[in-house]
Amino acid sequence: MISFVVLLLICAKFGVSQSPAEVVSAPNPINVKFTKSIDFTVEGGTNSWKDDLRKFLFQENEAFNLGTKKDNENVSNKSSSGLHKYENTLKNIFDKCKYMVGKSQIPFCLLNPAQTFSEADHVYPSSCKEILKSGKNKSDVYIIKPKTSNKPFAVLCDMEIKGGGWTHIQRRFDGSQDFYLPWRDYKFGFGNLMGEFWIGLENIYDMTAFETSELLVELTDTDKKNSYAQYTSFSIGNEKDGYILNKLEGYSGDAGDSLTYHLNQKFSTLDVDQDNNISGNCAQQYEGAWWYKECHYSNLNGKFMTLVLPEAYKYHGLNWQINKGYANLAGSRMMIRPVRE
Repeated sequence: MISFVVLLLICAKFGVSQSPAEVVSAPNPINVKFTKSIDFTVEGGTNSWKDDLRKFLFQENEAFNLGTKKDNENVSNKSSSGLHKYENTLKNIFDKCKYMVGKSQIPFCLLNPAQTFSEADHVYPSSCKEILKSGKNKSDVYIIKPKTSNKPFAVLCDMEIKGGGWTHIQRRFDGSQDFYLPWRDYKFGFGNLMGEFWIGLENIYDMTAFETSELLVELTDTDKKNSYAQYTSFSIGNEKDGYILNKLEGYSGDAGDSLTYHLNQKFSTLDVDQDNNISGNCAQQYEGAWWYKECHYSNLNGKFMTLVLPEAYKYHGLNWQINKGYANLAGSRMMIRPVRE
């Protein structure tokens, strides 16, 4: 349970107000949308997320009528109940934080005292494969810290398919997460580990650049049939090198090899064009982000659309050209695993 002292510090830091008049949204706010299950999403890019948090806590206070003249005689009991509610709310928010990837985390998540202490005192495994070897064989969310990472981060591990020990770097299955996003989002990652997400190019670099890793791509057709493409060696460069796809070898599988075409290509997004297409930005043209060339044989971060597109638009969407003919897919997973550990 998060102590009330921590709550007071948080409220003091953000100026949690008793007056709704003080809750003012700045232009282009980060919009923290809460539901009954304390799920939330983040939009925008300014410091006004503090106002949204302040407003949320004020509404919680109003719900319990704390501090009103009418309830002065019961203030002790109601304050206790209200503080308990606050603590539960904060705990629930912090619990949800571990599933939020990169840019999808609200800055409030960084205030989690439990996370601060655990990062300082705990030695983390470097991969899902290491976790599997330690005896944990349940597919779940775990915390890892690759040898070159500055800090630990949460990942979704698959401990069952093809021997287990796979770390998801991408997952799509329902179109709930927008993947047509700028460079910074792809650098640090976005989405929710329990839903759709991209783990982040920085994290992928840390996991693949200094030890040989294999890649497993699993594709789901609109008729729910699965196919796969597996590569014995996969790595990307750092940001200075444009997160270039600098190693991809040893294809096997039944989905066809639609990724080798992109070997030695830098990563492109809607706002950073590093492809070889002299007539335009492939990321903008096909509403995605990828190691585009001129432009793609695969586009797993393209727009999620399960409908059949007209011939003129067949290259749009989430697709894998070889054996799939650019047909829109209903889902994809990209997973990596160190070869030795």
